[in-house]
Amino acid sequence: MSLKRRLLPVALLLSLSAPFVALGTLPAQAADDQITAYAAEATLTGDGVLKVQETVDLTAGGDTFSRTLTTRVRANADEDRTYAVRNVSATVNGQPAAGFENAETDDGRRISVRPSGQAKIVYSYEVDNVVADSTEGREVSWPIVQGFGTSIPKASVTVNVPFATWVTCIAGRTGSSMPCTSSQLAESAALEIEQNGVPAGGRLTFLTGLGNQATVQPNAEFKTRWSLHRAFTVDTATIGLSALLLGLGVLAAAALWFLKGRDAGKSRLGGSERPVLDGPDGPQFAAPDGIRPGQVGTVVDETADVVDMTATLLDLAVRNYLTIVELPRESQFGKLDWQLQRLNAGGPELLPYEKALLDAVFADGDTVVVSNLGQALRPRLNLVREHLYADVVTQGWFANRPDAVRNRWTTAGLVLLGAGVVLTIVLAIATKFGLVGFAVMLAGVALSLAGQVAPARTARGASVLGRVAGLQRYLADESSADLPQSHRLEFASRCLPYAAVLGLTEKWALEIAATDTDDDPDAGIGWYSGPADWHLSDIGESLSNFVTSFGGTLTTARRLF
Repeated sequence: MSLKRRLLPVALLLSLSAPFVALGTLPAQAADDQITAYAAEATLTGDGVLKVQETVDLTAGGDTFSRTLTTRVRANADEDRTYAVRNVSATVNGQPAAGFENAETDDGRRISVRPSGQAKIVYSYEVDNVVADSTEGREVSWPIVQGFGTSIPKASVTVNVPFATWVTCIAGRTGSSMPCTSSQLAESAALEIEQNGVPAGGRLTFLTGLGNQATVQPNAEFKTRWSLHRAFTVDTATIGLSALLLGLGVLAAAALWFLKGRDAGKSRLGGSERPVLDGPDGPQFAAPDGIRPGQVGTVVDETADVVDMTATLLDLAVRNYLTIVELPRESQFGKLDWQLQRLNAGGPELLPYEKALLDAVFADGDTVVVSNLGQALRPRLNLVREHLYADVVTQGWFANRPDAVRNRWTTAGLVLLGAGVVLTIVLAIATKFGLVGFAVMLAGVALSLAGQVAPARTARGASVLGRVAGLQRYLADESSADLPQSHRLEFASRCLPYAAVLGLTEKWALEIAATDTDDDPDAGIGWYSGPADWHLSDIGESLSNFVTSFGGTLTTARRLF
């Protein structure tokens, strides 16, 4: 039956051309290699293997003549069709080919021989996976002429396929849908195909249908072609599974927080907690439950940080363990600096973290300048943090160290995040469910975030937190104006470290400044003093600057390498 008499749908022609868009990189041929004749015969066996023998008349212009038989071609938008080429051999002028090579490449098999002058090359090989089911019925196809880097003036092909019912053929360069010069089904059921002028890099692909009597079974194999779009396919299955895993991950993180991360008791938030104890010597400062400034910061935000240490240093100064001396400015607009002088080493009345901070600040001597502390002090602060975290556990405010709890949750979250990254890569390479890996990654992030609020206070810690909240309201809303003048300076000084850790430094520094009732220069207030002609009324700005500068000294580093 002639192709001209058989009108196939355009869609069928396109489906035939699509698989052979990419037939691999052609081997480079000598400029004067010339194929003068080409003939091929192929036979389909009962087990679906196509046995092929090709005869090529060649005038060789170089030492090596190579061609590539493709084993993977594009089938549709998502899949490639794969063939299995085996038992490849070649002869030249009836003798085993000199320099014969049969090498596997990314897209097929590269066959090389070394002919000279006029040569008759006979290629023999077998192809599996050539039988497929389609909308047209069972079909056999193979690009029998392919992989030559030089043109072929005329190709003649005979294909023996039992019970063949129709035949069509496509020729030309890769991607062409041009019919062959002629293709017909002979009376013997052999396919007779001819093509005039196969260009270099061109191919000839036959397709034949099988009748109902054919017993050969389909053996075509298809492999999904990887693409970023497919790896992260957005459809009901991928979105549904991803949402399910992400939801389970978030619920698991929430459940862990609910069971392990909540405070054991509720913080009783009442009115202001007035830190005043009336005694025989007049009103005195008294912190709720005897809590100290560094402990306040750690109980509130579950972190031993720079502001807790700064407030602790101020508290130690007020309690007469060191003095803070404001140094004269080098110029009118010069930067403020301070000298710290240790007054005594401290004994068992100091908590371990307070003693560690004193020792860290004065490790190089009993007198230090704040601007010179940074590089030497920062490494020593780890011990202070260790003692402060241990202290809040010793006080019974936390069952476990807050930093250790955060680290465990963060580590678990990072492990889950890392597993999600690996899963994403594996699923994206092998399937369309790459989004599922993203869901696992997000679950890891959720677990890490939940861990930041996971440190749980005990019932006692929650109670202390409530009283600290009352103290904060007092410091924010009240003043020392209702106290006797003789007690206001000491009371405001004792309040200052707590105000510093709760973000109210400026207000209580001004409370201290308000106790300056004359215009005369002041020698200082015991724990803080300034240069000549310094006035206590200036201490508000001075202390605010000190808190900022000392905290910056602990955190700012300049690393050149």
